[in-house]
Amino acid sequence: MQNSFVSHLPDKDKEKTFRYLYEKYMVPLRYFAIKYINNQSIISDIVQDAFVRLWEKILQFKDENEAKAFLYKVVQNACIDLIRHQEVAQKYVKHVISENTEEKSFLDNMLESEIFQALRTVFNELPPACKEVYLLSLQGKSHEEISLQMNITINTVKKHKNNANHYMRERLKYLLSILTWI
Repeated sequence: MQNSFVSHLPDKDKEKTFRYLYEKYMVPLRYFAIKYINNQSIISDIVQDAFVRLWEKILQFKDENEAKAFLYKVVQNACIDLIRHQEVAQKYVKHVISENTEEKSFLDNMLESEIFQALRTVFNELPPACKEVYLLSLQGKSHEEISLQMNITINTVKKHKNNANHYMRERLKYLLSILTWI
């Protein structure tokens, strides 16, 4: 890094140069940051971080103008990143609040999922013929259509539906009592 404006200096003079840059640009950088963020303690942290990054890369700059441009860019990027982070956090908070105030709250969604899982489990316990009749019935097919499709009598269709209803009602009665309580 022979082209650096501080590389030829002894360490003591590098520190003096850094201190010079700090004293010269610290206040202007704070004013620059306030155009983005209106919080002095956050601005102080951002500016301090910019100078830490400058110190880590001081040997890379050819002159003071490059170091100055680097400082301003670091401060600007940090401010923009913070603003973006705050916007994301605000959107998340609004989303959570709106989700909790909507008709379906988190608890409602959870309860709905649990009920669906219980229904699905009990439904899968049905014998295959009962299950098929019940599915076709849920699709809006009439007893006649189901009997023709499955090649069984209408009375058998009715029997399978009644058996499925009875079995599911019996297996889910605890759930039905909880739902009426809620």
